[in-house]
Amino acid sequence: VVYEAHGKPAGFALYRIKMDWDATGPIGVLRVEHLITASADAYAALWRYVLEVDLIARVTADGRSVDEPLRFLLADARQPKTSVADGIWLRLVDVARALAGRRYGVEGRLVLRVRDAFCPWNDGHYELNGGPTNAVCERCTDDPDLELSAADLAAAYLGGNRFRTLHEAGRVQELHRGAVARADAMFASDRTPWCPSHF
Repeated sequence: VVYEAHGKPAGFALYRIKMDWDATGPIGVLRVEHLITASADAYAALWRYVLEVDLIARVTADGRSVDEPLRFLLADARQPKTSVADGIWLRLVDVARALAGRRYGVEGRLVLRVRDAFCPWNDGHYELNGGPTNAVCERCTDDPDLELSAADLAAAYLGGNRFRTLHEAGRVQELHRGAVARADAMFASDRTPWCPSHF
C-alpha cells in the first residue's frame, strides 16, 4: 500500500496476511513487514489502514523503532504489546574519524579516554570539539572528562543510549563533574537509531 501526498509517494506499507477461523469467527493475523513514511500524516494513515483490514484479529510488526509513536495514536495506549531486541550493532573501527564524522546536538568539547583491546589503535585520549554544523576530533594528552570502552562509546554514538545510563551502570567514568551531562547534550538525537531491514 502506498500513501500519497500532493500526488507523490510519502510512505508505504508491505504486509502479509494469514487468514484463519475458529468457532468464534475470523482470527486472521496481519504481519507488517515494512512501514516506512516521510511524514506524520503518512505514518498515521498507513497504520490506520493496516489496523482496519477486515477479518484480522491480530496485527504484528517486528523490528520497529523503540520510540515508535503508534501507541499514542490508539484509543488505548496500553494495547500494543512490545519487546526490545538488538537490531543495530555498531563497531567504531576509527574512533577519531567516527567522532569527527557526525554532528552534535549542541556545541561542546569533551576529552575522552577510550579503552579498546580489540582494536588497539583506538586506545587513547581524544579531544572532541563538535556542534550542529561540524566536528573535529584528534588524539591528545589532556586529562579526560570521561573514560569508557569503545563498545560503550559505540552504544552512545548514534544517540540511542545515554551516557547517564551507561554511567549509572558503571560503564562510563565521569572524571570531571558535568561531563556526563555535556556528553548527553552533545550526542542527543531527535530520533533513536533504527534500521528497517536486517543487514
